[in-house]
Amino acid sequence: MTLASMLREAFVEPRELSRSGKRKNSPPRSITRLDMLFVSIANLLSLQKVPEGAGGVEFRLDLFPQLDLELIKNAIIVFNRPIILTLRKASQGGSFRGTEQEREFLIEQLLMFEPAFFDLEYDMSPDFIEKVCQKYKKTNFILSYHNFQETPLKLEKIYQLMSKYPVYGYKIAALSLSANDALRMLLFSRRRPRLSVVCMGEKGEFARVLAPVVGNIINYTSLSKEEQTAPGQLSVDELIELYGYLRLNPNTHLYGLIGDPISKSIGHIYHNNVFKEKRLNSVYVKMNVTPDELSDFFLLAAEMKFRGLSVTMPLKEKVLPFLNPIDSEIKHIGSANTLIFKNDQVVGFNFDGIGALDAIEKRGAVRGKKIVLLGAGGTARAIAHEALKRGAKILILNRTVEKAKTLACEIDCEAGSLLDVPSEYDILINSSASSISIDPQKIVPSALVMDVNYTPRETPLLQQAISLGCDVIYGDEMFFNQALAQSEKWYTAGR
Repeated sequence: MTLASMLREAFVEPRELSRSGKRKNSPPRSITRLDMLFVSIANLLSLQKVPEGAGGVEFRLDLFPQLDLELIKNAIIVFNRPIILTLRKASQGGSFRGTEQEREFLIEQLLMFEPAFFDLEYDMSPDFIEKVCQKYKKTNFILSYHNFQETPLKLEKIYQLMSKYPVYGYKIAALSLSANDALRMLLFSRRRPRLSVVCMGEKGEFARVLAPVVGNIINYTSLSKEEQTAPGQLSVDELIELYGYLRLNPNTHLYGLIGDPISKSIGHIYHNNVFKEKRLNSVYVKMNVTPDELSDFFLLAAEMKFRGLSVTMPLKEKVLPFLNPIDSEIKHIGSANTLIFKNDQVVGFNFDGIGALDAIEKRGAVRGKKIVLLGAGGTARAIAHEALKRGAKILILNRTVEKAKTLACEIDCEAGSLLDVPSEYDILINSSASSISIDPQKIVPSALVMDVNYTPRETPLLQQAISLGCDVIYGDEMFFNQALAQSEKWYTAGR
């Protein structure tokens, strides 16, 4: 049934409504924690697009193009799931432009419709908060705080200010300037049973996925990226279909990716699909972490009970000081792309080299072959180490020659700049995170060419190689090899 027809029915059959505006003999609202994923909408017409998986809907009334109280009342009557009404003022990130007196008057008019929930800002008049909480007993009130500049350090002080009011729940929404901010908010929520935290902004997106894990009582989503009502909201389809949001709970096992940047990674797609296929109570999220944030991150991640992490640039070498124990293999490679948290320890592994060489050796053994390796970072270290183990000869070329020479000295091979591509070699590999194209005359038509990058799948280097008739290996082959090794290692460690 469309929204228009539902509302029409409510208008033309008033005999079915009680004086309070509710349908006679309708079942009482049932509100459970599993229902607490609310799709936030900015206009009433969006109501008909809300999927069944969502437990309820938030009407961001301050964003509505116009407020038709009669339509809002009848939408509350006919919609079969809980509704939150929110009329946010400008100082708390909303768009209501009237006076506070006008807003309070309008809020009371809306409360007469007996919505399941109403969101009130914590800094409203204490007399008004107390009055409506006493007067409108059939509505569950949420007291909220918003900070669009930062995640405040004094979360406990804010929570204490709000919790003096005995309402249904409390919400703290703050901008996450780092993954550590978001983790700190999640941990704060875990220790307070009536609190929901909302980590706004790109660096807080992953925390919206983990909200059920820490026991948020109410969580927010949008119909699409384009229809966000707050920065960093994920779409309802993404939460439910990709992350398996509706099955997440405090016992869910946590995994993730750390690095900077992380936007191009498809690890969350691969690993969450594996968890879904194997029916594992696990979830994988992407977290933007910089080298200077690692020390605090590992403390917070351990407290959050993460079980495993993937590591991408520029952290593959930077994580080594945090490993305990660190085995000789990782010391020799000098980088790690897989971490396991177990028994208060962080153990590292590296499957980059194995993933790359396994993809290459599907075309033939590398023993005795000459490999030109572009790049000298953590991925290059792993590939060079594995290639040497399998009997290949390595030449490392890098924009910064000194970095190439340092790595070459460590593993006993040759080095040079990107201009030093030789006229003869068997395999050419770009291990740099950035796209690289070289002089086409330096690409040997008979060579096998690989690029570890997989977004876009056909990189500039591979486009050049294909135009010259080279056999190529796409980066997703290496990714799937190493991701499979990661998931098997995590699964084994968890048993």
